[in-house]
Amino acid sequence: MVLQNNMLKIQINNGEPAELDTTDASELEMQVLQMRAERNNLLALSDSKVLPDRGFATSVVTEWNTYRQSLRDMDFSDPENITWPTKP
Repeated sequence: MVLQNNMLKIQINNGEPAELDTTDASELEMQVLQMRAERNNLLALSDSKVLPDRGFATSVVTEWNTYRQSLRDMDFSDPENITWPTKP
């Protein structure tokens, strides 16, 4: 995530780059955008842990799937009280 001239450069779920105009974004909205970007980064970093051809034990894959689901289920409505899931 990069902020340049009030345009926030991000990657959307399919990995494509996108730009958001943040001219009218509040500090709270920017904080939420940053946390979502961090969450998306953590999801991307954990992709390799759940691929079937990596040879991980089923219990390990289950733990990583639970962690990834917890990341996707995060509630950003109160950014001051975010609880990040613990990585397995």
